[in-house]
Amino acid sequence: MKLAFTICANNYLAHAKTLAVSFKKHHPDVTFCIAILDEPNASINYESLGADTILWIHELFPELVAGIKDTYNIAEICTVVKPKLFTHFFNNSYNTVLYVDPDIKVFSAFTHVFDALKENEMVLTPHICSPTGETGHPQDKDLMRTGIYNLGFLAVNNTEPIKSFIKWWDKRVQAYGFHDLKKGYFYDQIWLGYAPAFLDKVYVLRHLGYNVANWNLHERKIISSGEKYYVNDKTTPVAFFHYSHYKIENFPSIAVYNQNFDLENREDIVPIFMDYKNSLLQNDYEKLKEIPYKFGKRKVDASKNSKELRANKGRIYKSFQLLKKSLRMALKGC
Repeated sequence: MKLAFTICANNYLAHAKTLAVSFKKHHPDVTFCIAILDEPNASINYESLGADTILWIHELFPELVAGIKDTYNIAEICTVVKPKLFTHFFNNSYNTVLYVDPDIKVFSAFTHVFDALKENEMVLTPHICSPTGETGHPQDKDLMRTGIYNLGFLAVNNTEPIKSFIKWWDKRVQAYGFHDLKKGYFYDQIWLGYAPAFLDKVYVLRHLGYNVANWNLHERKIISSGEKYYVNDKTTPVAFFHYSHYKIENFPSIAVYNQNFDLENREDIVPIFMDYKNSLLQNDYEKLKEIPYKFGKRKVDASKNSKELRANKGRIYKSFQLLKKSLRMALKGC
């Protein structure tokens, strides 16, 4: 049996529905699960999301979620629970399990993935398959910090070596699943760099139609043909496009950190981005994005934090002045 899953909170369900519907269109025989890290919301019809099954992570792993919900933010915590979910699906007799990020849309069948898994136990997709330029951002030197492989996609078979690797991965992300580039941490992703070293049967899928994203557009020109999309020529169909950090409100930006490409200097990518924008809007993006999430550390109010910091500095300064005055008086007394 085969299963694919994604993870998100309620506010990202427009993305998850877009993924689920597009995945099932091309893989009707593969079970698709949306694993939700949130509490049920009465305004959402969960049966209309296009998935075969909905899984509530806080009910499945109550102790895990309780233990990390105040340590990690919502993006981090959604990746921290990922290894546990792989193990859960293995324990439920799935032979092959795929993880797919919710901000992905599928455009053709994952033929190359399933073919690779006939002889291998894991399939990874690299961020890039050729060097970037020397200017702008992100460059290949920048991508090294976040990991050679992108964990918006991961496919594995249910084997003993894979289960052992996932057990190790699970321990690492629970302890170090932060987004902290200064310390060398980047969610769950950075740890998969060890996979080709720890495992014998890892396949690196370099097909340019998989995991097309803002960071690899230097090597991939998008060709639109009706509802189909290709990379560089019409012999390479787009399997899936990863719309990482894309916000439909931020036109013409395709990602806040991408200084190289946008929807004005890359006309070839406009149709595939407008396709995604329309899908999100059709799937209640405007309503769902406003729903507050239940689990995960909240962002600190910068203005409040700034006031508290100034107040603390004032208290420290006053304490220092009092100390100096006390020392002077003590010295005079001597």
